[in-house]
Amino acid sequence: MGDFNYLHITGVNDLPGYHAAAAFTTKSSEVFKEAEEISPRHVSDKVSYMPWGADDQMPYDIINLIESDETLSTCQMFNAEVCYGSGLAYQTDEMCKQKVVNEVEEFFLDNDMASFFLGVCQDFKHFGFAVSVIILNEQGNKVVRVLRKEACYVRFAPANKEGVIPQVLYANWRNSVRAEQVEVIPLLNPQSPWTDLQAQVKKGKRKFAVVSRVPTPDSTYYPIPY
Repeated sequence: MGDFNYLHITGVNDLPGYHAAAAFTTKSSEVFKEAEEISPRHVSDKVSYMPWGADDQMPYDIINLIESDETLSTCQMFNAEVCYGSGLAYQTDEMCKQKVVNEVEEFFLDNDMASFFLGVCQDFKHFGFAVSVIILNEQGNKVVRVLRKEACYVRFAPANKEGVIPQVLYANWRNSVRAEQVEVIPLLNPQSPWTDLQAQVKKGKRKFAVVSRVPTPDSTYYPIPY
């Protein structure tokens, strides 16, 4: 029997000494789901979050598994590029006032929408959700910045009594973090973001997180992608 030490635990490998190949796979249910009950973790007396996996390292474990398989990592990049397509585009016609056209062009000059959109596509394909941040002007009547928050560095605050998640927490969760290292961003209610935005603007807030999810059969804090 030949030496099997060189085989990778993921992907398809030729079996030494045999006219055959074997496919090594990992059950996605064992990677994404946890058998243990997960409780909130506290960053400070007032701020807590739901860990992503029992040890809060699940997104990084997933990334390592993908990157360890050359075929899978290439396919994931291809999937993201297909999702990206021709990128974001906008159109103006003769009915648009020149002022509106100028404002749209200024917005695209001041926001790297190509990088933003490709990053969102990557998050969708890896984790099944993406988090964006919108920043309004002082008057609260116009979006001036759109930013992507990498999904692997995002954690959700525990849902309130109505089942609504009020905040997202952004930090480098690969390492232990202190309270001052965590960015806490109000999250617009995914069920009624426009109504929630109007209410929050009246309170003087100008920065919000928006979560986009791929619908999945299993409803959890962190979606389980197909």
